[in-house]
Amino acid sequence: MTQISRKPLHAATQKRIYEIFVDVVRDVRTASEVSSLLEDFFTPTERVMLPKRLCIAFLLLKGYDHRTIAAYLNVSFTTINRVSTSLKLGGKGYTLVITRLQKQEQVAALFAKVEEGIISMLAAINGPSRMWKNIKYETRRNEQENRKPF
Repeated sequence: MTQISRKPLHAATQKRIYEIFVDVVRDVRTASEVSSLLEDFFTPTERVMLPKRLCIAFLLLKGYDHRTIAAYLNVSFTTINRVSTSLKLGGKGYTLVITRLQKQEQVAALFAKVEEGIISMLAAINGPSRMWKNIKYETRRNEQENRKPF
């Protein structure tokens, strides 16, 4: 469990340290830089715990109930309630990133539908060509293999 010193920092010092931290995180540009930074900053436990919290928020906003989330992610009801409370009391950070994730899902789904429509149209134009059926089959198979749980 994460611990902090019993001796608190001066409020101005704590604020400035946090501002620097935010600047450092903001300046990270690539996925590999983010990964390296998180590897250095977080303990192995935190690298499991923090993404689970994000997943909990995502699933809560999608309407999943607490029991389903607890069973799927192997987390306690206390953890789910903590994230749920954060979302209810503002949760601007969670809401911001989850909204972005949902938009990415919607865009990906739209492109998949467009691609499927094009392939179906080409298959219809070219008749019962085996090639187009194979392309459609391969596209669906690749979709299923690349599908992420959330």
